[in-house]
Amino acid sequence: MKSNLLTAALGIFLISAPLISTAQKKNVTDAAMLMKKYSPMSMMDPSSKKNVEEAKKFIDLAAVNPETIEDMKMHIYRAQIYFALVELSSLDAMKGVVIDKDLMTQYSDVSKASFKKVMDDPKKTYRKDAEDFVNFRSEMAFNMGIKSYNDKNFEQAIQLFLGAYEIQKFLSNEFKDAYTNTTLSLNNAVDSLLKVKNFDKASEISEAVFEIMPKNIDVIITLININLQKGDAVTAEKYLTKGLELDPKNKQLYYVLGTSYIDLKQNEKAEQALNKALEIDPTYTEAQYQLGAHLFNWANEVKYEAGQLDYKDARVSTLEAQSKEILNRSIIVLEKYIEKNPNEKAVLDILYKTHYKLGNSEKAAEYKKRVEALK
Repeated sequence: MKSNLLTAALGIFLISAPLISTAQKKNVTDAAMLMKKYSPMSMMDPSSKKNVEEAKKFIDLAAVNPETIEDMKMHIYRAQIYFALVELSSLDAMKGVVIDKDLMTQYSDVSKASFKKVMDDPKKTYRKDAEDFVNFRSEMAFNMGIKSYNDKNFEQAIQLFLGAYEIQKFLSNEFKDAYTNTTLSLNNAVDSLLKVKNFDKASEISEAVFEIMPKNIDVIITLININLQKGDAVTAEKYLTKGLELDPKNKQLYYVLGTSYIDLKQNEKAEQALNKALEIDPTYTEAQYQLGAHLFNWANEVKYEAGQLDYKDARVSTLEAQSKEILNRSIIVLEKYIEKNPNEKAVLDILYKTHYKLGNSEKAAEYKKRVEALK
C-alpha cells in the first residue's frame, strides 16, 4: 500500500512538473504580450502605464522561479519592462509629478542587469532585440536634441542629449557624440544665462549635467566659472579640486580660473592661477598673453590710483613703485610670448609702451619700430 502511495505521489509530481514549468513560462509570455502594446509613441496613453505595471507583475514571478530565472527571454522582457518603468517615471517628472528617485535607480539597475545577461549570452539569442530596443530610443532622443540645438533651445537640447547618453548606458555603451553635444549645449545655455546674471539657473543646469558626467572637465570648468562670477569662491575651489583630482596637470583649469579672477578684479589671485598654468606648461601662449596683458592693465590701474592722491600723500611713492614692479613682471611674460608670435601687433604695442614707461628708451624704440613695420 505504501508502495502504491509512493507511486501515485511520484505520478502526480511527474504530471505536475511540466504544468509548473509551463505556468512560469506563461508568465514570461504574458509579460511579453503586454509589452508588445507599449512603445515610446504610446507613452501618453493612460493604458500604457497600466500595461507595463501588469507586465512587471508577471515578469517578477518569472524572475524568481528556478524554471525561468536564467531564461534569456525572461531577461530581455525584464530589461524592457523595467526600462519602461523608468521611461514612464521620467515622463511623470516632466509633468511635475514628484517621483521616488531611489525606486527609479532600483528599476534602472534591474534593467541594466538583465540587459547585461542578454548581451553576455554566448548564444546571442536576444542580443539584437536588446540593441534595437535601446538604439531606437537613444537615436530618437539624439535626433530631437539636434533639432532643439538648431532651434537654439539649448536647455531642451541638454535634456535630450543627456537622455540619449544615459539610454546607451543600459547596454554599457559610451555615446560619445551625445556626450560632446551635451557639453556644447550646456556651454550655450550657460552663456545666455550668465549674460542676464541668472547664476542660480546656470548652476542648476550645470550641476545636473555634472551629476551624470562627473568626469567631464568642460562641465567642471563651467561650474568654476559660474561660481566665481556669482562670488562663491568656496564652491569654485571645490570644483577646481575635483577637476585637478581627475587631471592634476590640466593647465586649462588654472587658465579659466585666472581669466575669471581677472573679470572679478581679483588681481593677485588671477596672477597666481595663470602662473600655475604656466608652471604646468611654460609654452602655454594663451596663458602668457592673458597674464602679460593682465599685469600691464593692473599696473596702469595702480598708477592711476596713485595719480588720484595728493602728491604729498605717502602712499603715492608706494603705489608708483608697485606699478613699476608689476610692469616689469608683465615684460618678462610678454617677451616670452612675442618670441613665438613675432607679428602680434597688440603685444608689440604693449611692450613698446611698457618699456617707454619704465624708461627703457632703447627697447621702447625697438618695439615701436616693429609695431610701425606691421602697419
